[in-house]
Amino acid sequence: MGILTDAHLDTNQYGNLSILFYVAFLLFEFPHAYMMQRFPLAKYLGTMVILWGIVVACTSACKSYGSLLALRFLLGAFESAISPSLVLVTSMWYKRAEQPARIGLWYLGVGIGGVVGSLLSFGFQHYKSKVFTAWQIMFLVVGIITVLIGVLVVLLLPDNPMSSRLSHAEKVGAVERLRENNTGIENKHWKWYQFRECLLDPQTWLLFFITVCASVPTGALTSFGSILTKSFGYTNLQTALLNIPTGVIAATATVLATWSAGRFNARGFGIIACSGIGALLGGSLLAFTGNGSRTAKLAGNYFTYCTGSFLPCVYSYSSANYAVSHRGHVPVVLWCSS
Repeated sequence: MGILTDAHLDTNQYGNLSILFYVAFLLFEFPHAYMMQRFPLAKYLGTMVILWGIVVACTSACKSYGSLLALRFLLGAFESAISPSLVLVTSMWYKRAEQPARIGLWYLGVGIGGVVGSLLSFGFQHYKSKVFTAWQIMFLVVGIITVLIGVLVVLLLPDNPMSSRLSHAEKVGAVERLRENNTGIENKHWKWYQFRECLLDPQTWLLFFITVCASVPTGALTSFGSILTKSFGYTNLQTALLNIPTGVIAATATVLATWSAGRFNARGFGIIACSGIGALLGGSLLAFTGNGSRTAKLAGNYFTYCTGSFLPCVYSYSSANYAVSHRGHVPVVLWCSS
């Protein structure tokens, strides 16, 4: 949408902006894991969403590489709290068999966001003004909407079942129905021996490496997906519209993977299916079809968006298999953020 020209960026600088986002994302996982235990969870989540939205809105004022570097770092820092917080919220309310579908439901936001973002991009490219460029007004509008959603989270989302607006009997029922999980609901005490136990658990590292395998292609697609589509020979407006199916495919794969995981208690099947279609089929079409076969390359690009759709199954492994028990809470969720 013109940000490369307006901010005087070359392709290497654009790549650095993407890398810095993920560096901040990684660095702040541990502090977030600690603070999510120390503070009311929903209030903390809502605050991070508000700060995330403020950073997005402020990006509209950036006209230089340095200013974009600073805001991309802050964006990664605030956004890295979102998925771990939502995994914890889900585990407080739903049984193990219910969790994959519920995690998949809120993870649908990734696919739906891709559709909405593509439509916004197409629409704002028709915006002409001497005050704002198309990409600036889009960042501003989306940032303001995100701040408003963060305020709603703070006001409406309960920190746990016992602090919700349910009646006393309903609160007891909400807690009782989770007894079979054997995972508890919430614990506010950090215990270092449990942190060490988490690091020594092979399951933690298996989940970690699965997440890395998913995040390598999804991170590249998030940062360079539009540029890749445009490189097939499409215009800016065509690229915006052609990105709509990526969100539809990601959402569809998420629904199928999480529904089957809950229905058949087969989280691993969803991971294998999504990675097989996304990484193997999509990657092969991109890598091995000729440069003149832009339709095949576009199809390959679409299929690769299935890869990240198995992350809800990974999140569900974490929420279902790590307990709050009498020994407290093991903060494994920090490993499972995309």
